[in-house]
Amino acid sequence: MYTVAVCEDQKDTREEAAALCGEVLTDLEIEHHIAAFSSAEDLETQLLSGERFDLLCLDILMDGESGMELAKKLRMTDDRTSILFLTGSSEYLKDGYEVRPIQYLLKPVKREELARAIETDLRLHYQPKTVSLHVGGRTFILPIADILYAESREHGTVLHTIHGEQFLPCSLSQTEETLPTENFCRCHNSFLVNFSHIREVSGRTVYLLEGGEVSIGRRYMVQFQNRFVRYLNRI
Repeated sequence: MYTVAVCEDQKDTREEAAALCGEVLTDLEIEHHIAAFSSAEDLETQLLSGERFDLLCLDILMDGESGMELAKKLRMTDDRTSILFLTGSSEYLKDGYEVRPIQYLLKPVKREELARAIETDLRLHYQPKTVSLHVGGRTFILPIADILYAESREHGTVLHTIHGEQFLPCSLSQTEETLPTENFCRCHNSFLVNFSHIREVSGRTVYLLEGGEVSIGRRYMVQFQNRFVRYLNRI
């Protein structure tokens, strides 16, 4: 799950930025959680308690501690969390390069600019490595990159991986709900495919890098094409 903290002391601006983040991530089909903070002190308290966020959207100037001050503190111990600055003036831009923000956005924040910033961060920094599948009291933890595709078979699901087959006693629809939508797509009543293993799409056939192939059902064609193009635009 991609987690975002929006820190802005102006209520209307804070709510608008949080809503825009949610809209962008929903459109990108990224599972997400967004938390809003009215002060840098509140956000800092959460961070010190162990809360982790993938992206911090920080107002540069706020009453009390500024977003810039919080970012500088964060970078003393954390190089992984992404920072996106929101500012009402370009005069402060030169002060923030040492904290390596992914972008500066001038307020009022424009949706298309926010979308580009989030897409950049997702592409560069946020790639889930494993998936946990909880079935019948058992938990299967598998590297996402190892899964080629999933197939409905024998009243369950067979995961075709680079190491062989893994049978799961659950339906393909249940498996689809667990696998990350940014990596996998239903392309047929019987198949879910991992975008990262696709070598070529021709007609109604998906050819895999490893040599196999998967059919695309007629009813899934448009959805599959749209999501595959979106995936290609992010990598």
